[in-house]
Amino acid sequence: MSPFLTRALGAVLFALAASSQADNPIIKERFSADPAAIVHDGKVYLYVGHDQAAPDGDFFVLREWNIYSSTDLENWTLEGAVPRKIFEWAEADSAWAAQAVEHDGRFYWYTTVRMPVPPSGEGLGGYTLGVAVSDHPVIGWKDALGKPLLDPNETEPAPHMLEHQHSWDDIDPTVFIDHDGQAYLYWGNSHLYYAKLAEDMISFDGEIHRVEIANMPGTFTEAPWLHEKNGRYYLTFAMNYPEELAYAMSHSPKGPWEFKGKLMETLEDSGTSHQAILEYQGGDYFVYHTAALPTGGNFRRSVSMEALVYNADGTIQPITPTASGITHAAQALQSLADTDEYLRYGDHSSVSMGALSAADRWQFQWHLAALVELDNAVSFQPETRMGYYLSHQEGELSIQRHNGTDAFAQSATFIKVDGLAGQGSSYRLLNDSSTYLMSKGDGLTLGQPGSAAERKAASFQAMPVE
Repeated sequence: MSPFLTRALGAVLFALAASSQADNPIIKERFSADPAAIVHDGKVYLYVGHDQAAPDGDFFVLREWNIYSSTDLENWTLEGAVPRKIFEWAEADSAWAAQAVEHDGRFYWYTTVRMPVPPSGEGLGGYTLGVAVSDHPVIGWKDALGKPLLDPNETEPAPHMLEHQHSWDDIDPTVFIDHDGQAYLYWGNSHLYYAKLAEDMISFDGEIHRVEIANMPGTFTEAPWLHEKNGRYYLTFAMNYPEELAYAMSHSPKGPWEFKGKLMETLEDSGTSHQAILEYQGGDYFVYHTAALPTGGNFRRSVSMEALVYNADGTIQPITPTASGITHAAQALQSLADTDEYLRYGDHSSVSMGALSAADRWQFQWHLAALVELDNAVSFQPETRMGYYLSHQEGELSIQRHNGTDAFAQSATFIKVDGLAGQGSSYRLLNDSSTYLMSKGDGLTLGQPGSAAERKAASFQAMPVE
């Protein structure tokens, strides 16, 4: 048996549909993007943009930010929505990436919004930074300045932006308050900037600095996030496009920054992934967005969460996006007809049976959570392919992306019953009680088991994996 199978064969953990438990994505009732989080009075507050583009939309539509809360990182409650229009000087559906922080009993929220081209036509309009203030992490947010914190003309956009009237180098603010009380704001797209914040938290104390990251094997894109852990400073960010998430380290929040490695590879269905780092109740977490909800995509994203693990030398272990997230355990499914064979998914639509392999261990891991609310219902989601499911069409089994229809949900839902071989479990079609999943050599098929051998081929043992 493979060393990453760690528990007894009898252990089976299934998650049922409509649960409030936060397998990924953690926000399921609407699209969400660009996460940021703070901890206040023992509760996590998650600030996200609300993607509202149409399924065939070709650009971002974010009319508001949403604020969720949780005390266990498993159950999330929508606490409130804040419209982009609190910034009356801004325009369009431009409630882009933002981050809030608490300082001296007040809350400051640094946002990305778009300002118009100056009426004179001279100079740039474009995406820039606003700041809102409140005495509460959810309600009462008001524009602190009545104008941008930063005019797009105060920074020099990357050359590919200069041909447009609108620049977008001044986006994605991240705020960090060091142990001495000094606050820093980083932001940028293509170019990375930082400045100290004044004591009032709504103005800069000194000049804007352009930041370079030493030894980076690519180009800075966007989404900086600054945090500190055990005396080391970390700058995580997106590089290249489609985006890879990476990080640099320093001994100071001002740098210099040295590239340390990738944190996450590009996603299958979203060109962006925009991360945040959260420390809560002794655990470290990596929050990001995917396109895993049905009909999701580049402009219809969904916030997810994984565990963040530091090595002894302070470096960070690479992160694999998972369907199970931080609250569930992935499962391997063993055929009882041939106990050396396990259910395996491929990079595209293929599904097969094969011998466990540490080299491609992820492809034997499945997240089990039903798409249809019925007793004993279960759906099989490849652990590293959020939004994709084992489904059947015209008698054929394959891995397909959820298209948001009831018909797909039914085709990807099975009913778990006691194993037909007298042990394990068997899985029959939702709408056909005589047809079961069956292993057949190195393949997976549908059939109506009659003989003892066929009943054994229709029986499987599920077990957690590492």
